[in-house]
Amino acid sequence: MNKIMNPSDVCKISDLPANPIEMFNTLIKRAGVKYIPMNLATVDSEFCVLNRTIVYRGLTDNSEICFVTERNSRKYKNLKANPKSALTILLNIGLEEENRETWQIRLMNACAVEIDDQAILSKFWQEEPLFAKIRSHIVECGKPMNHEELILKHNKLLANYQSGQNTLEQSPSYTAFKILPKLWDFYKSEPGKIADRVQYKLCDNKVNEWTTYHVAA
Repeated sequence: MNKIMNPSDVCKISDLPANPIEMFNTLIKRAGVKYIPMNLATVDSEFCVLNRTIVYRGLTDNSEICFVTERNSRKYKNLKANPKSALTILLNIGLEEENRETWQIRLMNACAVEIDDQAILSKFWQEEPLFAKIRSHIVECGKPMNHEELILKHNKLLANYQSGQNTLEQSPSYTAFKILPKLWDFYKSEPGKIADRVQYKLCDNKVNEWTTYHVAA
């Protein structure tokens, strides 16, 4: 007998952990993906607000979300001038339409802090694919460029790497940031259901104590 589906229902986020990082890690594991794009919004002196897609690179020992960038990029200049930022992650869990969960995770009232731990930066650099290491050495983000000149620079550095003349050590412009939010927002939707949201708000003057509550979606 076919299961009868309600034409409308209400979604609920249950079994809430005390810490938003626990919730985040659980969702990452359930999603089963290694490549996780994130949308980062920063304050910009010319365009007011700028957003762009970056890639999740893991957590610090203090469970802070990390991403890498270049010191010659606009996002770097934005964050050094004003560290206020917001981050959004979209995850789909489940392949079958009727069982699919869509999660939007937002890190709000956040600031971005540049990572000065060389061990972390070295780890990230070693994880970079070859093209990304070459790019870090030859590209100045956002500047006008000649495509043919870029090809020549790329091919020369690639040849030097392949011959052993250049080991592609970490470039001076390569760096990383961690995001420190005061509010996490988890939004869960399922087919045919009104979505649910849970927020974790950092308690005043506390390092890792959170108030948790549902809010209307």
